[in-house]
Amino acid sequence: MKVMKRWNAVLCGLLVLVLLVVAGCQPVSGFDVNKLLNNSVAVKSAEGKRTVTLELTPDAQSATADQQKLFDLFGKVKLEVYASKMQDPQHASMRGAVEYAKGRIPFELTLADQVYTIRIEGAKKPIVIKGAAAWNPNPNPMVPVTKGLQEQLDQMSKRAVDAAPAMASFFINNFPNPNTISVTGVTESVNGELMPLQKLHAEIYGSEWIGLVKGFLTNVLADDKGMKDFLGQLYDLYIPVIMEAMKGVDEGMQKQGVQPKDDENSITNTTMPYLKNKTLAVEFAYTFLKSTLQKYLDNYDKNVADFTATANGKELLNDNQYLKMDIYADQDLLPRKSTIELLLTNPESDHNDGLKSIKLTSTSEVWSVNKPVTVDTINTSNGVIDLAGESGNLTMSKFIGALEPNSQLYKLLKEDLELTKKEVTLLMGQPDPYSFSTRPFNDQGVVMVPARFVSEKLEAEVKWLADTKQVRITDPVSGTVILLTIDSPEASVNGKAVTMEKPAVLVHGSTFVPVRFVAESLGAKVSWDETLQAVKITRE
Repeated sequence: MKVMKRWNAVLCGLLVLVLLVVAGCQPVSGFDVNKLLNNSVAVKSAEGKRTVTLELTPDAQSATADQQKLFDLFGKVKLEVYASKMQDPQHASMRGAVEYAKGRIPFELTLADQVYTIRIEGAKKPIVIKGAAAWNPNPNPMVPVTKGLQEQLDQMSKRAVDAAPAMASFFINNFPNPNTISVTGVTESVNGELMPLQKLHAEIYGSEWIGLVKGFLTNVLADDKGMKDFLGQLYDLYIPVIMEAMKGVDEGMQKQGVQPKDDENSITNTTMPYLKNKTLAVEFAYTFLKSTLQKYLDNYDKNVADFTATANGKELLNDNQYLKMDIYADQDLLPRKSTIELLLTNPESDHNDGLKSIKLTSTSEVWSVNKPVTVDTINTSNGVIDLAGESGNLTMSKFIGALEPNSQLYKLLKEDLELTKKEVTLLMGQPDPYSFSTRPFNDQGVVMVPARFVSEKLEAEVKWLADTKQVRITDPVSGTVILLTIDSPEASVNGKAVTMEKPAVLVHGSTFVPVRFVAESLGAKVSWDETLQAVKITRE
């Protein structure tokens, strides 16, 4: 997994580069590239298909056994979307499949008013991810998703669609052309129909990155109005959500008695007046951004020279890294077809992650652009699985728990990738009733641990039942349900009575239970690390 995490950020950055290369192209042979991009961002409805292939080339000499296992599984992965439909920005559907070394996993996905419904081979029922969970899969308990915040999140998604063309223009107007760019007239097939198209061809190599980035930064610094407009659009998009979240934090703290109702030092009272003033907020952000970029640009040549003098710099900023693309547009400058090829070669000094190169290729076709389109639907008459559950958290264990144990996807995630494997280390502390610490403590030979902290580290759901002073813990993978009662040694596991070594106790609002009971009930093992003086909980 280390290899995948390392390169995930690289791939995300390169997707941005794809956008910038196209966005920055000034008119070529009378072809208005800026208009093409604006039109693509402003598409309201369409049908299409896409194939994306990822190829990982391992370094046979440096790859470890674990790394080679990943390469054997994902050396070549293909995502094929053979039917995508967008009725409008809030309603879309997709049918496709993911192929890897051990087989093919079909899926369907629909979006309807911020509710995502997924039917994937191996799932017990269609899986649903609603509004706030889609935006924030692991919400901070200090930032409750109130009704007002949920409404703002829903509105933000709509605002984002409307703002996209204007925000894209900031990059369109400021990114320079790559060295290789051309336009030719061609006849191509789109969804089986031959049509005359204009083919925009562009190539960018690692040796060009330095000049392109410097040109972009120079243009941005000279575009005061564009920068302020862009920041104003960001303000309109995100600040209403941030202010609503701040209100929720204050209200939550007031309910818990942590903060007085009319506390003049609350987040709302100290920060909200500044955020409400758009002119002030934008001017502050503009001043900070411009001064930061200017300092970066002032040192750019020196930093580049230092980097290119290193082995990594020489290997990264050469023609072994490249992006090639062909974008096909119709007579209305609407994108109808594309091919993209991206190659990244890992410097030899970094081959300790076992990866030699990454190659990403993509082909796509689009039709029915801005015409009436009806999305596909998924039958949910037999029920669905709400992946966020009561807590609102999205975890891999919840997703795996929604799959049939004999399915290919279940075996891939749980057995091949071992994504439910967990290790929790807790340093020992003292039973201080006034401490906020989650450290375990020794109660006459029995190690007591915080039930919520340990359970959530093992990706189990925890719910406090205030009426009965009980804690319910649910493991989404095994289905195990544990019920604890405060100040009682009696508990139940899947409805069967169990007597713990010590009763569950409250220590400054946290429920502590015997470590062996909670860990083993959730399928984990307990060990003691003498060197660290810590309890270790591991689950395979």
